[in-house]
Amino acid sequence: MEKMTEIQKKIEIARLELNRAALEEDDYESVYEKSVRLDKLIEEYLEEEEKNFV
Repeated sequence: MEKMTEIQKKIEIARLELNRAALEEDDYESVYEKSVRLDKLIEEYLEEEEKNFV
């Protein structure tokens, strides 16, 4: 469970960074990289969740 909490914190930070980049109208590449990072963290969270419930 600790690992999931850690991933959740990383997801929240990544989401804030992505929102900030979009609001500040950062260049496409920067927004895209932040979006991909968030997607990977969400995927990691879902994989970890699956491990815990199987």
